[in-house]
Amino acid sequence: MGRHTRPDDLGEPGVAQSFATESGVGRHARLWDTASWSALGSPSYGTGQGSVHGDVAAETVVLQRIAAKIREDTIHEPQTPELDARDARRNTITMLGSRVAVAAMGWTGSMIVARALSPDDFGKFSFVFGLLGLLSVVTDLGVGRVVLAKLVECNPWEVSYVTTAFIALRAALGMLGHLLAIAYVLVMGYPSDVVWATVIAGLVVVVATPSHALTVMYQSRLRMAYVAVAETLGQLVQLLCTVAAVLFAPVLLVLVVPAVINEIVAIVVKIRGVRNGIAGPVPAARAQLWRWREMLAEAVPLSIGFALITILSKIDVLMLGRMDSFDAVGLYTVGYKFADLLGIVASTVVGPVTTLLVATWPGDTERFRGRTREAAILLTVLGAVAVAAFWPVAPALMDLLYGSRFAEAADAGRFLVLGSALSMLTELGLMVLVSTSRHRVYPWVALAGLAANVALNLVMIPRWSYFGASIATLVTDLVLLAAIWIVVARTVPVRRLFPAGAVVGVAILGFAVTVWATLLTDRFHIPWIVTAAVAPTLVLAGMQFLPVAGRIRLVHLLKSR
Repeated sequence: MGRHTRPDDLGEPGVAQSFATESGVGRHARLWDTASWSALGSPSYGTGQGSVHGDVAAETVVLQRIAAKIREDTIHEPQTPELDARDARRNTITMLGSRVAVAAMGWTGSMIVARALSPDDFGKFSFVFGLLGLLSVVTDLGVGRVVLAKLVECNPWEVSYVTTAFIALRAALGMLGHLLAIAYVLVMGYPSDVVWATVIAGLVVVVATPSHALTVMYQSRLRMAYVAVAETLGQLVQLLCTVAAVLFAPVLLVLVVPAVINEIVAIVVKIRGVRNGIAGPVPAARAQLWRWREMLAEAVPLSIGFALITILSKIDVLMLGRMDSFDAVGLYTVGYKFADLLGIVASTVVGPVTTLLVATWPGDTERFRGRTREAAILLTVLGAVAVAAFWPVAPALMDLLYGSRFAEAADAGRFLVLGSALSMLTELGLMVLVSTSRHRVYPWVALAGLAANVALNLVMIPRWSYFGASIATLVTDLVLLAAIWIVVARTVPVRRLFPAGAVVGVAILGFAVTVWATLLTDRFHIPWIVTAAVAPTLVLAGMQFLPVAGRIRLVHLLKSR
């Protein structure tokens, strides 16, 4: 029986009986304990009581035969993969490099599209993909974050069935999301070209949703290098297709197609790695749909919270499209191109860290605290670097990349980037709650943030258009950051998880560098490329040589332990 052997590959018939194991002690005992299985809504293997599904009975039969025929030391017990900080940092660096490359190619593609389309058509292009982004309310549901814990801690045969059910669930959600997007633009009476663009571009949701399930598999084993290759290759193909479309058919309905091709390429590469066992045990041949209920039930509080946050992050684009014009949407979303880069950085850092947090909770609270504080400081440094690099040169950079008409949206872009820097710490706080199963309060925080954001947009968009929307976003991000870490402090029984002193110190350093860089650039007309290079370098140097974060220096955050 190999490492990736599945129970359904053994073909063992028999009668359902109890499966005895001697792994009833240790941190994984709860996965095999009768009470724990009952709590999950699964049958009680030790007593013969409970509701036994047909597939589960078959699994029990197989395990009974394995127990009888194979020596005890060959049975796979539940085992957490060997996950450590070295693996997490290696994955973080790999994914960060990949996603920077992906973002660069995405920027290039968006610049080409912005120059090829009219202002109104580019606004429609931005609106369609903003709407599809909002659909992660339906297509994500927070299930991936709940399933991650199962993939980290379950034994191989269980992982095979969990992953198959998870992939099937996300495939169904992707198709549902596509239908909802089409229904929305039809009901709201948008022009026919917007409707058809949504029909075509919506295939991104159909493909990307199950593709993310494969990404979670890789994340559970800290094998994100394969995902990095898949995403980079997909984005490269998209860029080449975008160039071809602009040269031969520069119209809205053609220019949305490359995004679909991107997702197809990426999922094909991921599937190849999964079939080779790189992402852990190979998914089972049969999808046990009864597991959907368990996944969704555990994810309900998280799903509601993430749904509200996703709506919060996209509602400004939809409100701007209804209360202003598609041209304003186009100007506003260019600022989001830069802000979204920080979102990519945050997910790149937080993803591997979340795996470590899940693996260390609750058995090693010291390591849990250390990883959380370390990640918070690193995210603060990255946010300060990004703001210092972008804020002083925003008008010149947007003029260069997108054209002179987009330079007027520089202030909105600045506020969006600053808000995104704050959101990185918010995402980390949320992952701390998820890792400790303390995320049930989160939906209320998200609901309050959404209500505040909608209220602010209703007041500010009519007065200041897209600039007002950026102010509303920044204020909301600040409120959410404070709220989420207050919840962490009050619910997680580990003290000093948030390194407030270090975060404030790094923030002051970033603020000082940004202000002086902006003043000197405006006063002496310093070339933007010089400022964009020197300002973040000063932040990094200050982090290394000044005691802004106490005893922690930049090299401490980067080196492996």
